[in-house]
Amino acid sequence: MSSVRIERLSLGGDGVARLPGEEPGRSGAVVFVPFSAPGDTVRLASLKKEKSFARGWIDTLEEPSPQRIPPRCPLFFTPGCQPHDVCGGCDWQHLSLAAQTDAKRSLLIETLQRVGKIARPAVENTVGPDNEEKAWRYRNKGLVPFARDGSGRVVAGFYAPGSHTVVPLETCPVQSERFDQTVRAAREWLSNQGAPLSVDDADREGVKHLLVRTSSTGDALAALVTTSVPEIDILGFARHLQKACPFLTSVFHNINDQPGNVVLGPRWRRVWGKEYLEERLLGLRFHLSPASFFQINHSMAEKLYRLAVDMADPAATDVVWELYAGVGAMGQLLARKAKLVWAVEENAQAVRDGIESLQWNGIDNLRFRQGRCELVLARSLLKDTPQVVLLDPPRAGCEKSVLKILMRAGPRKVVYVSCDPATLARDAQYLSTGGYHLKRSVPVDLFSQTAHVESVSLFERGR
Repeated sequence: MSSVRIERLSLGGDGVARLPGEEPGRSGAVVFVPFSAPGDTVRLASLKKEKSFARGWIDTLEEPSPQRIPPRCPLFFTPGCQPHDVCGGCDWQHLSLAAQTDAKRSLLIETLQRVGKIARPAVENTVGPDNEEKAWRYRNKGLVPFARDGSGRVVAGFYAPGSHTVVPLETCPVQSERFDQTVRAAREWLSNQGAPLSVDDADREGVKHLLVRTSSTGDALAALVTTSVPEIDILGFARHLQKACPFLTSVFHNINDQPGNVVLGPRWRRVWGKEYLEERLLGLRFHLSPASFFQINHSMAEKLYRLAVDMADPAATDVVWELYAGVGAMGQLLARKAKLVWAVEENAQAVRDGIESLQWNGIDNLRFRQGRCELVLARSLLKDTPQVVLLDPPRAGCEKSVLKILMRAGPRKVVYVSCDPATLARDAQYLSTGGYHLKRSVPVDLFSQTAHVESVSLFERGR
């Protein structure tokens, strides 16, 4: 197969090249190449053709890009290896940190232009870690599946790209050392017990995943995810983890009988220890249950939240709506300045955690509404007209009905925290129909070593 030169990176993280055309001097179809870098010249081992593009896999790196560096993890892709041997947890370890942050800004600009129809979006430089080392060991939450290898031994790890094949790991350089230690202890107990595993939908009964969550205070919790039958000696599991991992402050059991890709089930049981994990951020304390949402990179979350608070900048007489609020972290920061904050969150446990945190932090001007944002707004359950609205939706972005009601409410500012440039751009275009224009957007590198682009953007209402 002929060589191709990687031209740029796509929003999904793959490199983009052109296949040779069938006629001399003409380019062929676009090909997406994972684990490549702009400027690479590569020979492809395989090619999967789709209708209007193709996907390739690197066999040989003929000429490396200047942006390339050696990956830190031994499970990361190396040219010539097989896809099932590659951990799919990271996709940009082969890029220098400067190349990663530059690419995230470029991808945000390109997406706002192409999808959002914003000719010259005011996108600032990416806010990244303070130094190279802070781009590693930053994740405070991890979920690993279990499987058995060819010899029947229990293994734990992340999936290979585009598959449900577990790639066994001993250590993960983007997770904390306490995550590594807890995973090893859980794997040891499962092996010794001969515990049944629920690896896929064909295995309906057994152990599925392990959740490990750590906090900046040094504490951690673990949760074993299993089906409801057969019964697991969960007390024995908790005792083993207590002994092997003295930093753990609690162990939970999550029961998930749902088939498919939903990892956590609706039923939780505290087996041992505290009911929550305590987290501290920008002078506030937060009460976190195992299923509550919180940003997974503590130091970068502080930078993100500072940006959001600075953009919102509410006056002392302002009412703020925080939609998709989680435990209300940003809302609590804004409550220090605003008259009143309404926080809307669907997850009931996150709302309970947020209310506990309000008491810890002595905040009495934030009110929670539990429910889906579109339903809470449609039923007019927020009685005060907002001057500032803060959005932090999931990857799918905001429901159109949410934006419609928001624009009808007419706040002067909308601050949008996004984890997907494509849905941000789509929502930006819709906000423009209500007179809201993008004033500034800042990419924030919360997920170093990956193509994930987080950002915070300010929209202001025109006259």
